[in-house]
Amino acid sequence: MNPQFWWYVSRASGMVAAVLLALTVVWGLLASTRLLRRPGLPAWILDLHRGLGALSVVFVAVHLASLVADDTVHFAWAELFVPFASAWRRGPVALGVGAFWGLVVVQVSSLLQSQIGRKRWKQLHYVSYPVALLTAVHASTAGTDASSAAFQVVSIASVVLITALVVVRVLRSTRTPSRSQHRSPPRSQGRSRASTTHGASIPHAKPRSTTIGR
Repeated sequence: MNPQFWWYVSRASGMVAAVLLALTVVWGLLASTRLLRRPGLPAWILDLHRGLGALSVVFVAVHLASLVADDTVHFAWAELFVPFASAWRRGPVALGVGAFWGLVVVQVSSLLQSQIGRKRWKQLHYVSYPVALLTAVHASTAGTDASSAAFQVVSIASVVLITALVVVRVLRSTRTPSRSQHRSPPRSQGRSRASTTHGASIPHAKPRSTTIGR
């Protein structure tokens, strides 16, 4: 076996995991901002988002295992799970550790969505945004291929796209209440008109009943 086999595996799995995490967040934002969700579209939109997230976890696991197996830059398991425990590029590696634990929070909350409730799950799911950012910074500072022009372009494009979609989602969420407020007055006016109409029919009914009684 090539002595650098695990080194290549760690590099490849790390890059694939970073791209998959970015795609997972981008696809989730496209679906949540309704840029993709339209009437008649199949349910595979959400299934693809979940599938990308699961693949991200798999490649992150491969990345961590290959780092321990690699002899080029040896990592102990504790250095991969404890921030600033690594002696090699301590800061960039700590960013990767933070991204890992953030990913754990997102995935576990998704698995326990029925137990913790949709509101709490949604709040925890927002952690995926800093996870994507930490992953991009970690890959561009700790990775061996950080100097690659292609990798830099992909990392910058991912951060820009995610940021733009987050802005779109925030703007759409802030506009939604104002629309509901503008729509609510006609309903109340309709109800007041209906009550006024029914109220006007009652006085007409009373004289008739009085005449009959007489």
